[in-house]
This record gives sequence, structure tokens and C-alpha cells, in this order.
Amino acid sequence: MDSEFNTAGKTDLGSSDLEARKKKFVQFLKNSQLWVLFILVVAILLGVYLRSLPMMDHSQGIPSFSRFLFTPGEAYGGKPGLWDITTDTWTLGPDLDPWLFLRSAKTIVEQGDLPEIDRMRFVPVGFDNSKESKLLPYLIVLTHKLFTGLGFNTSVEFAGVVFPVIMFALTIISFFLFVREVFIEPSKEEKLKANCIALIATFFMATIPVFLSRTVAGIPEKESAAFFFMFLTFYFFLKAWKSEKIHFNILFGALAGIATAFMALIWGGVLYVFIPMGISVLLAFVVNKVHRKEFMAYLMWVIFSFAITMYFSKRYDIEEMFTSLSSGIAFFTLFIIFVHAGLYKTKLSKIKYLHESKIPKTILSIIVGIVLILVLASVFLGPSIIIEKIKVIHQTIFKPVFGRWNITVAENKQPDFLEWSGSLGPHFRGIPLFFWMFFAGSIILFKKMTNHLNKKDSWTLTGAFVLFLVGMIFSRYSGDSIFNGENFISKAFYYLTALLFIGAIIYYYSQYYKKQDTSFEKIKFEYILVIALLVITVFTARGAVRLIMVLGPIAPIFAAFLLVETFSSYSHSKESKKMMLGILLIILLIASLYSFYVFYNSTKVQAFSYVPSSYNIQWQKAMDWVRTNTTEDAVFAHWWDYGYWMQSIGNRATVTDGGNAIVYWNYLTGRHVLTGDNEKDALEFLYNHNVTHFLIDSTDIGKYTAFSSIGSDLNYDRYSWIATFLLDEKQTQETRNQTIYAYTGGVSLDEDLVITQNGKEIFLPKGSAGVGAILIPQNQQGVFEQPYILAVYQGQQHKINLRYLRINGKLQDFKTGIEAAAFVFPRLDQQGQGVAKNDMGAAFFISPRLFRGFLSQVYIMDDPLNKYPHFTLAHSEDALIIDDLKARGMVLDDFVYYNGVYGPIKIWEVKYTGTEQIKQEYQDIDETKYLEWQL
Repeated sequence: MDSEFNTAGKTDLGSSDLEARKKKFVQFLKNSQLWVLFILVVAILLGVYLRSLPMMDHSQGIPSFSRFLFTPGEAYGGKPGLWDITTDTWTLGPDLDPWLFLRSAKTIVEQGDLPEIDRMRFVPVGFDNSKESKLLPYLIVLTHKLFTGLGFNTSVEFAGVVFPVIMFALTIISFFLFVREVFIEPSKEEKLKANCIALIATFFMATIPVFLSRTVAGIPEKESAAFFFMFLTFYFFLKAWKSEKIHFNILFGALAGIATAFMALIWGGVLYVFIPMGISVLLAFVVNKVHRKEFMAYLMWVIFSFAITMYFSKRYDIEEMFTSLSSGIAFFTLFIIFVHAGLYKTKLSKIKYLHESKIPKTILSIIVGIVLILVLASVFLGPSIIIEKIKVIHQTIFKPVFGRWNITVAENKQPDFLEWSGSLGPHFRGIPLFFWMFFAGSIILFKKMTNHLNKKDSWTLTGAFVLFLVGMIFSRYSGDSIFNGENFISKAFYYLTALLFIGAIIYYYSQYYKKQDTSFEKIKFEYILVIALLVITVFTARGAVRLIMVLGPIAPIFAAFLLVETFSSYSHSKESKKMMLGILLIILLIASLYSFYVFYNSTKVQAFSYVPSSYNIQWQKAMDWVRTNTTEDAVFAHWWDYGYWMQSIGNRATVTDGGNAIVYWNYLTGRHVLTGDNEKDALEFLYNHNVTHFLIDSTDIGKYTAFSSIGSDLNYDRYSWIATFLLDEKQTQETRNQTIYAYTGGVSLDEDLVITQNGKEIFLPKGSAGVGAILIPQNQQGVFEQPYILAVYQGQQHKINLRYLRINGKLQDFKTGIEAAAFVFPRLDQQGQGVAKNDMGAAFFISPRLFRGFLSQVYIMDDPLNKYPHFTLAHSEDALIIDDLKARGMVLDDFVYYNGVYGPIKIWEVKYTGTEQIKQEYQDIDETKYLEWQL
């Protein structure tokens, strides 16, 4: 008995002691902020570790986080991944645009400022630097000066490499402060929740893979700095909104405006501030949450953001700032507030209708404001601008990317749900876990936002919000579903759910207004802002592949909220609900930990590999030749992709580049040179741009579809594609007199073909008919005979002879057959630790349309017909794998197939005939004078 009593006593004492420790721990979490600071520092270190992996030693495996923390000298020693083998110094990662910003930064260091006109770009007119976002290169210069000021002997290249890492560390801080400010409340328990939400969201944001590409070392992109200022804007504005003292409203509002202006001077994505801020304050105004102090905060934000942006950049003029669909929304909200003040704070308030109207005052002010704007816009800008803006809105919703140039840029492709939700994995049995966590979190937050309303009304509005999200997200589910984003059902579903949600808000607000119920005024502005931010980022994510990235740091806010809110509900729930909430909490914890684990490991591997590939090293070597063997005033033409590399690595001026400020010149380059069918037009165009050298890269083979589309006329006369066929030894036929090598593949015809067989003409239409195989006979003496293709149409095969065969470095002309060629080149296959070569392993089918073009004639086949004698090959830089195998004694041609086509970078010196003339058509920047279609 005594033993039992003592045991029970000890158990009670242990339980009591455990409860006391638990309470003490909870009190520590509520009262102390040191643990928050400690965990935030860990998040910053983790973010710096992941983002700086490309700078670390690449002679071994991926350095661990612990190695980064405790032996950083070893982690950053050895052979960095971001290294130029020709200059033996730091280099940027595998991207395009950052090279412009690095070159601009070097110019500032050397000359003290950027020139008014950049003569390295768009020769001969140059580029007006006042229209570029100039702040980014100045920030890189500031980073360079910071390191040199601290006594480090570093280059501008190093500053460009490390800049994204520094900015990401700052972004983590501004993101944490913003998220914490959204959820923070006066009570200790709410502060604890806000800290937890902010910290969890920060860890997710730091590791989510979709956010990596613009924030990793070696990629000093606009977004790497812009996101810091975006979250800083939101943080300062929330501080301004919440402050009770007018001078803090003004101060923090001004700071938010300055941060917004800095973002605008870096990245056009400032719309992610202007739109949600404008919409949020407008909604707050509607529900009577905008009073003197809120108005002063908003006014300061608008004034400072607009004024600084317009003063420092010609990219944003007055009309653009006040009428665009981004900053224009922010101005519209301010205008409505002024209209409201004019109606109800002046003598106009005595108008009888204003007193007797049953329409809420704020809604009436919006109606009056819209009428005034429509009148003013019609008078000063013309009535057509209203129709144009409506068309732009519709276009933005359903088909944001249009025109030949835009649709050929991969990152402009409009994704469907199945595509972009994959970036918000990880997937468990095909379910994107993190997507559904943030989706559920947004719904729970919306419900919490409307909890001050009648319970039924709150649930009804939440249901309307869910439908709105479903319509926006799933109306473009997949290309082969009923909701493909293009048909009537998809568009109707999208519009109806949006109208239903807006209508529900207006209806319920009107009902509460009539009852003089002020429940809507209790809705938190912070929640309105973060939900508006979510809506705009989801909207743009379904608009273009490159904008999925912006959703990356926003989604974690809602996933973190869901997790913490579920834990809070569990802690305060009745016993009857604890079991259900406990199971849900465990599921969410497992999903969160699994998501973080997958995110972390995926980001770690991706970041470590964000270094120059063999392709980039090939470019380093080619640019070394350019710097050494061409004059400083040389001008290069090529497809626009390589402009920044040529300007920044090769230090030579170009006709086009990735800024695409003159898209018309892309058309001219594609039409008259790359797909051009005669030397005269090519020379005349290049002469008008002072071109001394022309360059083609092996990836242009894969890009042929893009630049042939852009370079075509109204009827797509140049549109084509280059297909690779592989030798199929199983289908190779051995006969008594010959061997017939069979190359299998498949490609559609790029133009109609009429052939004669058995005295009958057979019509093979482009697009419908295709080539299924190339066959090349070889007789017993080893001589290759006329090749032919097997064309397939409506289930019938047709044997069609090709006039040309390019094999073993020589072009054979069989005089008959269609004006097309089979271009045979080696294939490499992995065998153990080495590779085996098959000299006849692969072949291009060069169709008649391709055969007429410059790229096929000159780049692939080395101008065998001598149609381009004034293009003299000056340099050919082999692909790294070809260069390496040649060094080991293997005999190879320019091209090989090794899980893909590898080829050289070729550079030709252009020599003119002396008969070329200056043509305004070739130097003009306005394509509408010459083209009948949307470029």
C-alpha cells in the first residue's frame, strides 16, 4: 500500500512538474524575443548557405551546411563553380540579363556614371540609358565599394557574384518583418503566433526551389534586389497604417514610398506593390477604414513613390504612371478618396441627393469618381483609351502573351494549372502538397478576416471567395481538359466566379450599411493586403511561366498561417474536437516537414549546379578569341539571345540583345540572315548596322522554329524546324548489292510538296504529311548512292529522292530529286568509362525550305554551293566534348550527337561588295510601317 501510494505520489509530482515546465517554456516564448532573433539568424544563415553554393568548392561534392558554418574557409576554398577559365577570375552564372547589369556596373566604376547613350547596344542608334532600370548596377557598384572599403581586394565581377546573396539575406529580414506585421496583435499570445507564422514562412521562403533562380549567387537579376524593397514597402506601409501618431503615418508612409520607388527603378514588377496596395486601400476605403491618419500614410506613399520614380527614370512618364493598369490603380484609389472628401467635406455635402441616397457614401464616391475619370480621360486622352484599357484587361486575363516574338520566348509561355502547380510541390501520389496547404491557408485566413460579420454571412462570403479562387486557378486546368483556359466555358467560369465574389461583397456590405452595422469596419487591413497580394500573384502565375516565381515567396505565408492557426485551434478546442484537430495537425506537420525537406534538398542541388556548364565554357573560350582577335570597334550580329554575352564577355557591340528594345530588328535578322535565301539581302541589312562579324551558336538549330516564325512574312514563308534522325541498326537492310542505312525519327513537312510517282502527281500538304525515315544506300564498293526519305500521308508511304547528301565532310549532288539534303554526322554512345563513335550515327533532314536558308547553307554545311562568298569563316569554337575528344585523338567533324546535338560556335567576318546602300527600312525601329501583322 505504501509502495503504491508513493508511486502514485511520484507520478502526480512528475506530471505537475512537467506542467510547470511547460507553462514556464510557453511564458518564455511569449515574453522573450531572443529565441525569435536566434531562429531568424539561423534562417538567414541557411538562406546565405543555399544561395552561395555556386561560389563554393566544386572539386568535391556539395559542402554541407555544417561545413559552411564551422569551416567556411574549406567550403569556399578550392575551385569555385563561378569561374572563367580564360580570365582566371570570377564569372556570372548561366543566365543572360545579369551580364548587362555587370557591364553597366563596370562602366560606372571606370567612368563614374553611365553614358547617356549605350553605344554597345542596338548599333547604330544605341540605347537611351535613361529608359533602363539603372539602380541595380549602382547597387552592384555599392557592393564593390563596400568590400574594397573593408580592405578586400575584390573585382566588380566578384561584387556581381555575391550581390544576390547579400540581397537575399536582407530580403529574409524584410520578409520576416512584413509577415510578422501582418499577424501581430497586442496580446502576448498573438505576438507568439505572429512570430511563429513569420519564422515558418521565412524558412519555407528561403528553401522553396521556384524562388531560387533569381536569388542565387552569380545571377544579379533585377528580382534579387527588388523583392527586398517589395517586402520593405509592405512592412513600412503597415507600420504607417497602424501608427496612431500622425508624424509616424507621414514618416512610414514616405519610407514605404521610397522603397517602392527603389523597386520601380530596379524592376517593372513594381506592379506587385502598386496593384495590391491600391486595391487594398480602395477596399478599406469602401468599408470606412480610411480616416485622416490612413489617408496621410497613403498620400505620402503615392507622392514619394511617383515623384522619385519619375524623377530618376524616363521609363516612367506622367501619362504612364497615372494611366497604367498598375500604378494607375494606386492613383485611382487616391483620386476616389479626394472625390469623397470633395463630396462630403465641402459645401457639396449639402446636396440633398447625397443625404437621401441609399447607396453607401463610399460606393457613391467611387461611382462619381469613375464618371469623372471617364470624362477627363475622354477629353485629354481621347475616348478610345477607355476601350483600349478594357481590351488590355481582357487580354491580360485570358491571353497575356501574344505576337510572334512574345510567344517564342519560353519564359513567356502561359502555363496551365498542372504546369505551375508543379512548382509548388512536393507531390505525394500526384498531389502538390504545398499548393493545397497555401490554398487552404488562404481560405482559413479569409474566413478569419470576416469573422466579425454574422456567422452565416461570413461563411457565404468565404464560399464566394473559394469559388473565385477555383475559377481563377482551375479555369485553365490543362490543355486537354474542358477547362483549357481558351474556350467559352473556361472564360465564362472565370468571369462568373469573379463577378459572384465581387457581387457578394457589394451585396453584403450594402445590407450591413442599411442596418447601420459597422462590422465590415472591423476587418483587418493587413489581411486585406495579404489576400490581395495572393490574388495578384496567382493571377500572374497563370499568365506566364516566368511569373510563377513571384508566387514562390507569397504562398509560404498562407501555408505557415494554416499550420499555426490549426495548432492554436487545437490548443483552445473542446475535448470533443481535439481528436479531429489533432489528426489534422499531425497531417499538416508531416506535410510541412516533408515539404521543407524536399524543398531544402532540391534547392541545395539546384543551387550547387547554377554554375557555367560546358556550353557556357564554350562561350568563354569563343569570347576570349573575340577579345583577342577582333578590333574594339567590331560589331557583331547574331540572334538576340547572345547580345549581353557578346557585349559583356566579348566586349564588343551588337545589333540586338536580350533587352529586345527594337523587336523589329529581330525580325530583320531572322528574315534576311538566319533564314535568308540570298547573300545580297543579308549583306545589305548587316551593312546598315555596321556589322563586321556574324555569329551562329549550335543552340540556334533548336531555335530555328522561333526565328523562322519571327522572320516570316504574313503567310509564314520561312517557318520551319530542323529535325534529327538517328541510325536504327535494326532496320538497316543488307541486300546482295548494297546496304541501306535507316535513320528513324519524325517531322512534319514545312511546305507543300508535289511529287510524281508512276506518272501521277501526288500532293503532300505541309503540317499533315511528314517524314518518317531517311534511307541512305551504300554499294559494295563503299560508295554512297542517292538518299531518299519515306514521307507519310493518310497512311500511305511515299519514297522521295533527295538531291544532296552531306557525309564525311563532302556534299554529293545527285542532280535529281527534291532540293533537300541528308546531313550525316557522328553519334557518340557511352560505353563503360569511355565513348564509342559511329561516324554515321545521326542525320539532319534539311528540307527544301531549310536548304535555301543561310543557317543550313553556311553554318551546317559550310557553304558548299558558294552562295555566300563574302562571309569568311574567322573562327570555329568546338563544343567542349568535341574539343576534349579531339585532344585525345578522336577524329570528329563539327557536329556530334550525344544525347542531343553538339556543335560549334562559328564566327564569320563579313566583307561587303561595295554596292550596299543605306536603307531606312533596315534602320527604322517602328515595324508597323512595314509589317501587316503583330510582331
